[in-house]
Amino acid sequence: MTNEEAHELLVDAFLDVAPDCDPTSIPGNAPYREVLAIDSMDFLAILEQVASQTGIEIPEANYDEIQTFDAFVSYL
Repeated sequence: MTNEEAHELLVDAFLDVAPDCDPTSIPGNAPYREVLAIDSMDFLAILEQVASQTGIEIPEANYDEIQTFDAFVSYL
């Protein structure tokens, strides 16, 4: 998966889970959960969507590694 594909996948996942947010409006190095007001249930739903689309399941131990949009893209 390229970074562009990962970025598009994440934007789609964020919009599916929280349609009122605009993930393209924040800097890639900003903490998206704070900026977009993504609560823990939405966060888990985003992770589920990513897993269903990619087969990549992110263990809880790695949540610190995906705190920003850019880090999440790189992780994927």
